[in-house]
Amino acid sequence: MASLKAYKIVIAETAPVILAGLVTCLKNLKDFHPSVIEVDSPESLFETVTADMIDLIIVNPIFGGLLHPAEIRKTSLNPDIKIFAIEISKLNRATLSLYDNHFHVTDDLNEISSKIMSAIHLENEDLEEKENLSSREKEIISYVVKGFTNHEIADKLFLSVHTVMTHRRNIARKLQIHSATGLTIYAIVNKIVDLSEIKL
Repeated sequence: MASLKAYKIVIAETAPVILAGLVTCLKNLKDFHPSVIEVDSPESLFETVTADMIDLIIVNPIFGGLLHPAEIRKTSLNPDIKIFAIEISKLNRATLSLYDNHFHVTDDLNEISSKIMSAIHLENEDLEEKENLSSREKEIISYVVKGFTNHEIADKLFLSVHTVMTHRRNIARKLQIHSATGLTIYAIVNKIVDLSEIKL
């Protein structure tokens, strides 16, 4: 399970009270003791993600000015890195959609734990079931072959666009199918969709 892996979490936040609170929350997670790295500037954040395999970043979206998750993902050594926003004041839906998930400063330990463990579970599911598709992946395949865009799938499943794209990469890797036609044939043969549901 996840506790066997040296899970590395970076917290990017300049407010000492919020930073200390998050570190305490992470240290009190049941059956999970990640290695926590604190960074206090965008420069140190980028240095960390380019030098080490970081699994999760928890970041204030206005950390050091407006910080875009796509820039972090581009430089990260880990292609499957998860990035969570710390919501201190109300963030709009467009901003939150750039992140894999978010915490609000008023969230309790159970809510924080649930969100982190959910991210870890998705990763472990991929590792443990290399060739088996998860139910979420099958759901995404059904939308893809029906002609939905990544944005439409994200809206339907209440996911970020990045998460949908990550699922699609995992699907392509597991099935070794890299074309829409191939995926459509796979979906029909494996009864993920019915032929009548597909726009020809």
